[in-house]
Amino acid sequence: MNRTSVALQILLLALISVSPASTAQAKDYLIEVVIFETLSGRDAIAGGLFYPKMERGLNLNTQAASEAGFEPVNQGLSLTDNAAAIAASGRYKLIRHLAWRQPGLDVDNAVPVRISLGNTTALYLPENLRPFEGFIPASFTATPERTRQINTSTVNGTIKVRLGRFLHLEALLAFTDPQTGQSFRLSQSRKMRSRELHYIDNPRFGLLTRILPINGSEGSTE
Repeated sequence: MNRTSVALQILLLALISVSPASTAQAKDYLIEVVIFETLSGRDAIAGGLFYPKMERGLNLNTQAASEAGFEPVNQGLSLTDNAAAIAASGRYKLIRHLAWRQPGLDVDNAVPVRISLGNTTALYLPENLRPFEGFIPASFTATPERTRQINTSTVNGTIKVRLGRFLHLEALLAFTDPQTGQSFRLSQSRKMRSRELHYIDNPRFGLLTRILPINGSEGSTE
């Protein structure tokens, strides 16, 4: 574990509320995510530019998402103090604190949520994407090997939550810095119990996440 990870965990330790863990049994869940940049990682090397190879997902605040039961949530969030601590720390830059409500879907029916945050940058990809898994090598200019133009954002990718005996959160995200020409890749599948706070990072960026069960028609969390 690097010093940055240790520093952030110490920073957040006093803000983590401990609740009894439980297996996933609720119909709907509140997915809460705090995405942040690690300022000390701005000189890190990531091995070039990449674009996440995403399966088809939902964009929040769209009719398709609403019809599927995915609704953004902006009030009553549990990680507000954590997000504020990150923003005020001087070591990190808060990118976004976001949350949404979604049904508990099994592995065959789970749908990823599209994440697109920050500035837009054009990239060029190979025409044939089949050989690549996870992330696709890219460039800022067209080359004979990379002719397909696509737009990316500072943080681009998907977050998918699926339900089994436990909750599973799958994050496929890339942080692209056009000034350094580097894309930092984050690909994680994390088994979670509801109410647990989880911390996922790499040298350039990371996220805090918590999943809460929602009960009743009024949408209250346990």
